[in-house]
Formats: sequence, C-alpha cells, structure tokens
Amino acid sequence: MDEPRRASIHPSLTRPLLLGGAERELVLVNGTIIAALIFGVGFHWVSLTIAGLLATGGHWALTRAAKYDPRLSRIYVRHVRYQPFYPARPLTEAPPAWVYPSVKD
Repeated sequence: MDEPRRASIHPSLTRPLLLGGAERELVLVNGTIIAALIFGVGFHWVSLTIAGLLATGGHWALTRAAKYDPRLSRIYVRHVRYQPFYPARPLTEAPPAWVYPSVKD
C-alpha cells in the first residue's frame, strides 16, 4: 500500500453547465426577457423584432463569452463583491514598504 489510491472522475463532474453553448443562468435570464417582451408588451411588430434581435444577438454574445471563459459571470460577481477588500491603491496611512539591503553592514 505504498502507492496512493486512484479514482477516476467522470468528465461531466468537471465540465461547466452550459445551455446551448452559453452559461445556463444567463441564457435563462435572456429567455425570460425575451418572453416578457413578447407576452408582456404584446404581439406588436416592434417588440417581436427586438425580441428576435435579442434572441439571436444576445445568445451569440453569450456563446462567445462562454468560449472565452465558461464561468465569466461568476468571476465578475466575485470581482465586484471583493472590490472593497482589495483597493487598487495603497491607503494613505499605510506604512512604507520594507527595503531589504542587498549587502549587510
């Protein structure tokens, strides 16, 4: 028993959940907005045109974003949530950085 035990992991456990090649949550939000445009506003040619453009263009943009990074929306939400903790500049009352001499006296 010197060798560690190996267990195979099925690829479906590590692959991201995509719906039509885009993130599942964003596709459902896109579909909800399209349904609201069609059924909420009514069957007017303007709302149908906007819904059609949103369906094709919106889903195309979501699939392109998912090809870049399948978890892009979750990473963006985490980035926005962590912004107060990691400012892009040092605080004014921060102590100066330590300078280590290359040669000791």
